[in-house]
Amino acid sequence: MSEHVIMAEQVQAGYGDAQVLRGASMHLDTREIVGLIGPNGAGKTTLLRAIAGLMPAGGRVRAFGLDVAGSSTLGLRLAGLGYVPQERNVFPNLSVRENLETAYRVAGGAASSISITERLGFVESLFPRLAERRTQHAGLMSGGEQRMVALGMGLMLKPKALLLDEPTTGLAPVVVHELMKTIRRLRETEGISILLVEQNIASLLKTVDRLYVMKEGLCKAFEGAPEDLGRQNIWEYL
Repeated sequence: MSEHVIMAEQVQAGYGDAQVLRGASMHLDTREIVGLIGPNGAGKTTLLRAIAGLMPAGGRVRAFGLDVAGSSTLGLRLAGLGYVPQERNVFPNLSVRENLETAYRVAGGAASSISITERLGFVESLFPRLAERRTQHAGLMSGGEQRMVALGMGLMLKPKALLLDEPTTGLAPVVVHELMKTIRRLRETEGISILLVEQNIASLLKTVDRLYVMKEGLCKAFEGAPEDLGRQNIWEYL
């Protein structure tokens, strides 16, 4: 059996004296879309940040066979790990194209094996709206368009796995539907594995292959098909 793309075992992490993760364990395999749900404060964002190498954590986290604790964030990105936080992490005073280029150039010469021309073309084919608005300042775009820019930035170093933290927050239903279609397309056409934190449960259940429920800093795999959760009292799990 091949090694998991991402594997987290007994992860503990927090902020100052506040412990958030209390032994969370999960895994993500090749070409999977895995959902992560839970109430506010359960530790979903903290777990994504620990996997991305953005905060110290106890336990064991590996991505593509690399020990996350012993790897730099840039090293993890170049190995194929992409992370798109919940905040619209765009540079508002830069154009769409400049935002995308910045996400690529942060890697410097280490990204020389990745073609910036190919990546720009790929992102603009994925989001034609960004091609139309490539010279517009990102700060003047709608919320949905800014999420497209943020996701495009996360794709510029050609990830093999993506960590997406509530990508549909604050978006209109039609935009949510299109964004979820795009997420499925990334798996189906690019083979990207995706760990998806999402509060829009109805859309999530139609998108993911497997599901983890987080509560009080722990992860529990949901037994059965994700759609089954929609036929039960979701609040029992949250």
